[in-house]
Amino acid sequence: MNSRAVVDSQASDKYLRIASISIALYDYVITLPAEWRFYRSQSSIFHLSIACILFILIRYVSIVVMLLSNYGYFATNITPEICQHYFILAPIFKVLQTMVSQVIIGFRTWNIARRNRRVGITLALLFLTAVTLEWFTNMFDRIPVTDEPGNCTPGNAGKTLSAWLYYVTAMVYDLVILTISTVHLLQYDVLSNRLERVVRV
Repeated sequence: MNSRAVVDSQASDKYLRIASISIALYDYVITLPAEWRFYRSQSSIFHLSIACILFILIRYVSIVVMLLSNYGYFATNITPEICQHYFILAPIFKVLQTMVSQVIIGFRTWNIARRNRRVGITLALLFLTAVTLEWFTNMFDRIPVTDEPGNCTPGNAGKTLSAWLYYVTAMVYDLVILTISTVHLLQYDVLSNRLERVVRV
């Protein structure tokens, strides 16, 4: 019974991964025209706006995360020697992806707060704290795991799974950012021009 449950769990994992890859590929293809227009709106390829740089980072770091994670999971030709070095790549890029995402919402929140100095310092300290915890919880005690011959995925060496704390940290950061944004947005007059400027941030 237990072995069948494990097989069903692995099959579900594969289906979910395939579904996520399909959705991501579809989203990438249909947004390519908008991406190209965004690039063309820049004054120069050597003078990209902060928004454009962050867009490129979040879009393509996310793609790298999916490629590394799913290749390691579905691969059939990764040797144990290669796996010793490969398994850590997906967790590293996952943290980088989260960092870019947090910079984006942090920068937007700072703009919503009218670039208030105190809010900026608070956001910077919050970001540094979150990033430190995310790197530690996501990388601590990681080992290569081979569920099937030739594949390579990251796992935890100890009985305690520390990776889930990574997600808790990310969610707490998002919640605090959302709270700060909401508080400052409530200070705007809905009919004022200032709100229109915030929408364009």
